[in-house]
This record gives sequence, structure tokens and C-alpha cells, in this order.
Amino acid sequence: MGFNTAIFYDIENLLKGYSLSQRMLSNLSLKEILEAIRQTGRIGQIAVQRAYANWSDPRLAIMRGEINELGIDPIQVFGFSREPKKNAADIQLAIEAVDLAHVRPALEVFVIVSGDGGFASLAKKLHEYGKTVIGCAYRSAASKTFQAVSDDFVWVTDPDEEEREDRPTSQVCVSGQPEVTAPINVRLAACVKKITVISPENIINKTREILDWYAKDPTTRNDLERHGIYLSVVQEAVKYAIPEFQPIRFGFTKFIEYMQFICRGSEFCITRCPIHSEVRLVCRRSIRSGIEVLPDLDTKDLHSVDGYKAILATGSPIFRLPATNDLYSVLNWIAHNPIYGADLGAAIEATVTGLNNAVPSESVKLALLSLVSAGVFEREPEGVPLSEQKLSLRNNIGSASEIVALLKTAARQKLIAVLSEIKDDVLELLLPDVA
Repeated sequence: MGFNTAIFYDIENLLKGYSLSQRMLSNLSLKEILEAIRQTGRIGQIAVQRAYANWSDPRLAIMRGEINELGIDPIQVFGFSREPKKNAADIQLAIEAVDLAHVRPALEVFVIVSGDGGFASLAKKLHEYGKTVIGCAYRSAASKTFQAVSDDFVWVTDPDEEEREDRPTSQVCVSGQPEVTAPINVRLAACVKKITVISPENIINKTREILDWYAKDPTTRNDLERHGIYLSVVQEAVKYAIPEFQPIRFGFTKFIEYMQFICRGSEFCITRCPIHSEVRLVCRRSIRSGIEVLPDLDTKDLHSVDGYKAILATGSPIFRLPATNDLYSVLNWIAHNPIYGADLGAAIEATVTGLNNAVPSESVKLALLSLVSAGVFEREPEGVPLSEQKLSLRNNIGSASEIVALLKTAARQKLIAVLSEIKDDVLELLLPDVA
């Protein structure tokens, strides 16, 4: 294919207006986005990569290392990071894409990493020039018009998706009892009692009881056989009937994966509409043409290094641990070169430089964010986002082994909160003592 591909990143869109929550900082990875684009098999070698943002905003310093490592050109756009108008990056991106279509005829594939509907017009214009257009965005934020006119669309994980799933979907009545809002769940709540003893077996049985009720109720049975029930409605019912429900108890980071497990061997399955990204519970024998059937899943072994890492990377506090060698290189560096009064971006850059670029900036970022979650740093001022705070290593920390001990304690607390009990030998494999 040759050097035929240009990729344009709308950073403002990816960051949802620079919200930069700690979950966003931990889970947003341009490297993973780029890999997802490559997996389409529709791009050749990359000739142009540009990322549009107000790079003078100090909060974006956390992304500079990854931008450099991936060979992405940062394009400076002023005037929108803290102001109501947010289309400056869109306009500049569109102008440069059309310009490149003219002056670089060898470019055949244009990838637009954004869910903004305004790029539908850009896609149409590029089609007039005979170019292939690939969109790339979060499912929850992608314009349906942009999807429809793109030749292919790459879905990337929304960094805030798990956080939204963790939030309770129910309201609370004056009586203190959870209240469901979907009409079919209002009827279900009158028939299906809430679980009283939380155990994996009881959780599975109660979820299947909910599905059985849907199958027997005349109205919902008709829905299941015609077009299905939105998974968000099913999730509301499950969270109502199973207080403090967490899919990670079964090794799944998302509710959709848990339901793919529950449907295993049953008359139900989980489907997704490729055009509208709608996920539903349906009867297997009633699948309509053009609907994607998601595979059934089996449970995962939670008491393993991978299982513990999945739990730690889900929910709050978040610990998205890099490879052990990278993590411990960072811990040793921090112990011997304490951070005082530095923002996260500066801390990442100083650590990467101090380690002579032997550890990727993405790994350094994940390591530092995990230390933040473990309380290794003082954070000032209070009450503002992490991206606007200054970090200082706590005064009572003097060695890498002490940092590991704090990280291990915090990890153990989170694991026990989810699993009730853990295997210390597995935790030791995940976070071994410093030699």
C-alpha cells in the first residue's frame, strides 16, 4: 500500500472538552487507538499524523511524551480549551485534510479520530476526491451521520464508560427503596424481590430470574421477539434487584460482558446494531438481518495476576499497572529523585528523561497515576482536577520498598472490597517486594 495514510486526531473531542478526570488520564491511550485503526486492515503505511489541540494548555503536558513517541505532529489551536466555542480544532483539521488531498495525491486513506458530526461534510468532500475515509470515536459520542458516510468506523473504548456503569442508575424514593424508571422494570419490581445474600451463585440466579420474568411477561416477550430490550433497561433491573452489583466479581469489566456470560446456553443473546451502536437483549431465534450477535462468554479466573490487574483497573480508585519492570523502574527513580511541587505532565517528562527514555511515557504515566491512587503523593491545591494539581512525594517516604508497600496496601484494600478475600501469593506475583 505504501505511505498512503493520513491520521488526524481531534484531541479536544477525545478529551471531551479537557475534562481530564483521573479515569480519563489513566485510560486514554493514543497508542491503543492507533493499534485499533491498524487492525481494520484498511490503512497502509502512515505518511501524516497530526493532533489538534491547544498544546499551550499546561494540562496537556501529560500527552506530550506519547505524541512524540508515536511520531504525531502536535498542531497548535488556540481559543477553545476553556471557552464556549469548541470548533477551532475542527475547522483547522478540515482545512488541512482537504489541502493534503490536493497537494499529496499519494494519500488515499484519511482517518478522522473524532465523533463530531461536522466531519460528515469533510468525509463527503474527501470522497469527491476519491479518498477513503475512516472514522474513529467512542460509541457513546459518535455522530450517526459521520458513521453513515464513513467507509469504515473504528470504535475505541470510552475512558469514562466504566465510571458511568459504576454510577447507580436508580433514583431513591422517600421510603429509601430504590426506584426503577423504565416502565417494564416498574412492573418487574413488583414481582421480583431484591437479593438478600450476596454471593456469585445468588447473583447469577437473580439475573436469570429477571430474564425469566421478561420471557414470561406478554409485553416484554413481544419486545424480545421483535426488536429486543435495551441493555441499559436490563442493567437498571439488575442493579435494582442486586444492590452493589459489580460485574468484576465474575472477571468482567463491563456489564455487557457479564450479560454475554449470563446468556450462555440460553434462549437469549446480546446484539449490537452496527449503524446505531444500540446494544439489546433479544431472543436468539428472532435475530434480524444486519444485526451483530455478540459471542457468549465464560467466566474468568479472578485469582490470577491478570484477574487482579483487571479488577484494579476497573472502578475507583483506579490502578492501571504497567509492566512490572517498567513500574519498578519508575518506583526506584521516584524514590531516589523525589517529586516536589510538579504537575503530572512535568513529573512524567522528568521521569522519562531521568530513565533515559528506557521506559515509555505511557508506562510512566500509568505508574504515576497508580501512585496517586495509592496516596503516595501530596496533592495541592485541594478541590481541583488532578491535571491542575501539584504533586509532592510524601515526606515519610524514603525508599522504593516503602512505595511498593503503600501501593500493595491500596491494591489489597480494593481487591478485598470486590472479592471479599484474596490470595496473597497472587498479589505478591503482581507486586513483588523490591529486591
